[in-house]
Amino acid sequence: MVGCKFYIKKNNTDWLNTLLHQEFFSSCYHHQEFGKNEKNLFCIDCNVEFCKHCITAHCVHRRLQIFKYVYHDVVRLQEIQKHLDCSKIQTYKINGEKAVHLNPRPRSKDTKPSTKSKCAASCEACGRYIQDHPNCFCSIACKVINEHPTPFLIIYSHSSQRINEKPKNAA
Repeated sequence: MVGCKFYIKKNNTDWLNTLLHQEFFSSCYHHQEFGKNEKNLFCIDCNVEFCKHCITAHCVHRRLQIFKYVYHDVVRLQEIQKHLDCSKIQTYKINGEKAVHLNPRPRSKDTKPSTKSKCAASCEACGRYIQDHPNCFCSIACKVINEHPTPFLIIYSHSSQRINEKPKNAA
């Protein structure tokens, strides 16, 4: 009998898919009795989010701290660029440090494109307005889906449109 063996190679960026799909800032199940137990840390090596009370289990691992910026998850550019090429992603200054969005910010259903966005650059993946010219993406998710499209990494924005689809108003 002739057959084929299939080997699934674990991608060294599997952690990125998990990071982009995580819902951070929920309470840690293991530390409910403690205050400030929100899960705002991510272990790249274990591929899991955790709270500050769980840090001893991940003390020698590669980890990222997630922050909220205008109700959306961001990560410090200084931390994430050690593990991922963040060039061409729009950065924001938060408490004096540069940060990038994990996922695109949702659009309001009622918003119309501003005159700024008609004249300026927009994200190559989702079409959102980008402030700084050399940048091409509004978030890590948009860059990943645009530059490394795979059937295993599908990122959904908060709207019904998939990020790897062209915006409806794009040519």
